[in-house]
Amino acid sequence: MMKRIISVLLCLALLTSVFVISVPASQPAVDGADIPVIHVCGSGALLVRINEEGKKETVYPLNIEGSYIEEKAKEFLPVFAKAFFTQEWEEFCDVLVDILVPVLEPMALDKNGEASDGSRADWTWDRKTLPNRKNKDGKYSATAYKFHYDWRLDPLVIADTLHKYIEDILYVTGEEKVALYGRCLGSNVVAAYMHKYDGEHVQEVIHYASSVYGTDSCSKAFTGELYLPADGIDRFMYDYDLGIEDYYAELIQSFITLLNKNYGLDIACWAVNNVFKDIYLDIIPEVLIKSYGTFPAYWSMVNPNDFDRAMETVFHGSDLTEYAGLIEKIEYYHENVQLKFEEISMQQAERGIEFSNIVKYGLQAAPLTKNSDELSDSIVTVKDASFGATTAKVTEKLSEDYLANATDKYISPDKQIDASTCFSPDTTWFVKNLEHYTFPNCINPLVSEIVNNKNYTVNSSEEFPQYMVYNPEAETISPMTADNMNTTEKWNVTFFEAIKKLFGALIEVIKTAFANA
Repeated sequence: MMKRIISVLLCLALLTSVFVISVPASQPAVDGADIPVIHVCGSGALLVRINEEGKKETVYPLNIEGSYIEEKAKEFLPVFAKAFFTQEWEEFCDVLVDILVPVLEPMALDKNGEASDGSRADWTWDRKTLPNRKNKDGKYSATAYKFHYDWRLDPLVIADTLHKYIEDILYVTGEEKVALYGRCLGSNVVAAYMHKYDGEHVQEVIHYASSVYGTDSCSKAFTGELYLPADGIDRFMYDYDLGIEDYYAELIQSFITLLNKNYGLDIACWAVNNVFKDIYLDIIPEVLIKSYGTFPAYWSMVNPNDFDRAMETVFHGSDLTEYAGLIEKIEYYHENVQLKFEEISMQQAERGIEFSNIVKYGLQAAPLTKNSDELSDSIVTVKDASFGATTAKVTEKLSEDYLANATDKYISPDKQIDASTCFSPDTTWFVKNLEHYTFPNCINPLVSEIVNNKNYTVNSSEEFPQYMVYNPEAETISPMTADNMNTTEKWNVTFFEAIKKLFGALIEVIKTAFANA
């Protein structure tokens, strides 16, 4: 009898363990998609050209020698001082343009927005050597196939290269469909591809930190509406890693905070902003028309509301007929891709091509515009990256009146976002505390889940709800809760806390100086 009982118990244990293993929900999601995922990267790929000697030389990153900076600083400071005291800025503008243009001009495209000098992205592939990166389990990593490109060019031209890359991947893998996963500017390239090729070979489109609706800093640079906000600079000091010892960083942070609390920073910013609004047309057009203003891809990151003014500013004083080729590219993308993005996405959804979006937030926008207090990932505002979500300011919550009339299931636990107003709210995820230029691997399992499961939504898994929080130390994401949702304490420094911090940092500086004496 005892043997029979033990046998029954062992059988039950075996059956239970098999059952547990066979239930997908019990296992944490892993990085592995059923079809190839084409990771369309953002800007920043290495740019090169072949020089007259037949050698490869770097176009980007820019190589600015220290001697050049030192030489130009000596030239610039007296001119700035003179302009500051006389309030006559013409010579200052001329000198500033003369300093910036030689540094940036080597990257410029021609007046048609093309790389006629032979410069290109230092990345190629060959169908014959392109590997099949399917894992032993038959899955593909979300970053197995990265697509790099010349991030200056027209997104619709880049789309042609992307199309060839997709065809070659399908050839070597034997698959019939791919998923497109575009991050930042790569999202714009994906949008251009979907417009031009109508989603051929595409099963799923995933946007990540998208700049399709523009980035505020790029937009305002192109319109000349750059602006230094005192509070934004103060907050920025707590966001930015200065790359120095903690006590030096705290010294600078507390000094800026005290300066802001006493309105000294306001006065300094006011002075700069008032001058810049009078002289920007003497600087911005001269610099951009010989650098970033010739990049159709950067024009794709101009916010639709800023587009007309950006055109007027960048081409101010230029013969438009000379730039007809560039303007044609810029306007075509703006009118047929950016302004029709949601329409195109809905049409493709009707044909079975699924749409998803991953948005980062928890930081202020770069302190270069009046909108620095917008909820952002430091570069793209949540409103733009999510295609329309309603948000509070970066240090605030949605008002009680607003929340009383909102749909609770789309409100973030921290009460900063209402996803119901964005395009495709059921397939838009928000990750707090994740900066624009940080792309951790912990996002890959979410991408794989989206690709592997038809009609996957923010309600499909407890592991990946609509709102999550990124832990930079552990490099993990987890569902947002009352315990992890408040990540803005770093900005809430009072006057007396700043004084205490300042003196503490000064003591450390003095101790270090004596120790090294």
